Amino acid sequence: MTGNPMKFNNKVLLTIVPSVFVLDQLTKLAILKLVELGDRIPVIPGFFDIVHFRNTGAAFGMFSDAHHSFRVPFFYAVAVVAIVAIAFFYRSLPEREKLMPVAFSLVLAGIAGNVLDRIFLGSVVDFLSFHLGDAALDFTLFGARKHIPLEWPAFNVADSAITVAMGLLIWSIVREGRRKGGA
Repeated sequence: MTGNPMKFNNKVLLTIVPSVFVLDQLTKLAILKLVELGDRIPVIPGFFDIVHFRNTGAAFGMFSDAHHSFRVPFFYAVAVVAIVAIAFFYRSLPEREKLMPVAFSLVLAGIAGNVLDRIFLGSVVDFLSFHLGDAALDFTLFGARKHIPLEWPAFNVADSAITVAMGLLIWSIVREGRRKGGA
């Protein structure tokens, strides 16, 4: 019996999306159950903490101050457009392409994890926090005193998947440019 072997792209999609999605949701569930909202648990003191924050905005809290009536439909619309675009491009990927299916799968998993949070919690659970102790930049700008802690905004597994995917996409574009440019 000769079976039709599954294409590499489909294997990647069917492996990465559920794996990353489940890891994202399990880690968020653990945070919801074990860490009080707003708490910070040092893992590597002065550098890395497990936290429990909620993000009603996008990356780095963008749009978190926007009115709910704009913010919620906007995030769902962006997710739908991204999923449709990825599906369109994914279907047209050549079988020899190995990097883009991974990147697209990571983005889909990340979108799914954060959208599920928004649907059921109204915000995204963030729990990984990196910082440089209590260090901050203190300065005056146009007469206003500024205090900016040297801390990366808290994030989660879904955010990490999307970030890694963006790195892979950039690498793929640069690699393709070099290939075509002969550099």
